[in-house]
Amino acid sequence: MQCPKCSAPLEAIEIATGVVVRSCAACAGVLYESADVAVPLALIGPRPARFDCPRCRRPMETATSYEGQIEVDRCGTCAALWFDAGEIKILRKLSGVENIAGGKSEPPPEPASPSEPPPAAGPRGSALPPLPPVKVKDGNAPMPPEMEGAQNRDAERSPTVLHEGRLYRHFQSSVPVTTSVLGEFPWVAKVGDAARARDFICPPYALSQEVTAAESVWSAGEYLEPEEVWAAFAMPGAPPAKVGVAPAQPNPWAGEMPAVWRMFGLGAAVCAGVFAFFAMTSSGTQVYDGSFSVPASDVERSRVGEVFEVKGRTSNLEITVDTNLEQQWAYVSMALIDADTDRALDFGRELSYYHGVDDGEAWSEGRRYGTLYVPSVPAGRYYLRVEPETDSPQLNFRVAVKRDVPLKRVPLIALGLLLLPALWAGMRHSAFENTRWMESDHPRTSSDDEEDE
Repeated sequence: MQCPKCSAPLEAIEIATGVVVRSCAACAGVLYESADVAVPLALIGPRPARFDCPRCRRPMETATSYEGQIEVDRCGTCAALWFDAGEIKILRKLSGVENIAGGKSEPPPEPASPSEPPPAAGPRGSALPPLPPVKVKDGNAPMPPEMEGAQNRDAERSPTVLHEGRLYRHFQSSVPVTTSVLGEFPWVAKVGDAARARDFICPPYALSQEVTAAESVWSAGEYLEPEEVWAAFAMPGAPPAKVGVAPAQPNPWAGEMPAVWRMFGLGAAVCAGVFAFFAMTSSGTQVYDGSFSVPASDVERSRVGEVFEVKGRTSNLEITVDTNLEQQWAYVSMALIDADTDRALDFGRELSYYHGVDDGEAWSEGRRYGTLYVPSVPAGRYYLRVEPETDSPQLNFRVAVKRDVPLKRVPLIALGLLLLPALWAGMRHSAFENTRWMESDHPRTSSDDEEDE
């Protein structure tokens, strides 16, 4: 579709759920379906308009509403409604309704940015019906009329453009002004010329739109490395070092991320396979289970368990201590003693358990039980000597021993180490993108955040 006023391409914008309007980026006019306008319009005194409906190409008519305070263009065939720039705001004021289309929580129906592919960029001098004259505000640089006194709507809405199968994200909108002219141009260039410029990127590709009082032009480009430009012009020496990140500059880590994550996935699969193998081949057999009781009045706190036999290959032992601690602590010293040689291996575990309610919220600290591992224990006959230290008046505890138990923390540590290269690459990728978007209308972090840090 083309704009009925300036013949520029109309862009489809979804301003509310299920409500799509057609907006003109050149003159800021907008086309509504009559059913999508939530404000009743009693049109009075219709008369033929000087343009046709962009939807059905049938003649439109112009009528007034709200006692002549606003003019609205309507198609007599499909009932589509055309609003010129600023008329939506007038309708809001007259009707007292903020959201002309959709529910009150939906955004107001103002013309926005393109969601359709841009038209092919024509020659610079291609003629389009002129916009209103460029204005000068407070003696400063000229501004296109649709930018004067308005916020950057592109920065708020983050529009995208789909062109030749690529999705371009909005990077920046600006109002460039010609400050000096040097050289020859295929068009008349004058100091003070201004335009509304919009840049979209899909690295290494870029799209740019320039809207002036006379035309709207799209252009496409592709990022080149400085070495390519240097070689193309056969320039001597080497190009200067790059500073910062260009809008369409490819992220050097983008190509590395898939390979890094593939390597991580392969390593994770190997870790899982190795752990599954040891889990299936490990016996996890319980070889001892004994209970002990130590009152505070007992001077001799040492206790000796029964002899148990460890069979098979050399493997680890998993020793679990479970106590009756309640708002108390204990340190359980243990020794694994070979019943045949009297060789002993000393170890211990500190346990504590406290809990309560603070400001209506329950809390707890520590655990009544703990687990430790003794590595590489050969087959043989063993017994445990335990000697607890505690502030409990009566410490009751149970000791259970299993042999050949697979350690879950080993594959977890391996996965953590494998994840480090992926995290490093991800951080570098994110840092590159942060630098790229810092100069755009959509910075990922603000300068205020950096100063606070």
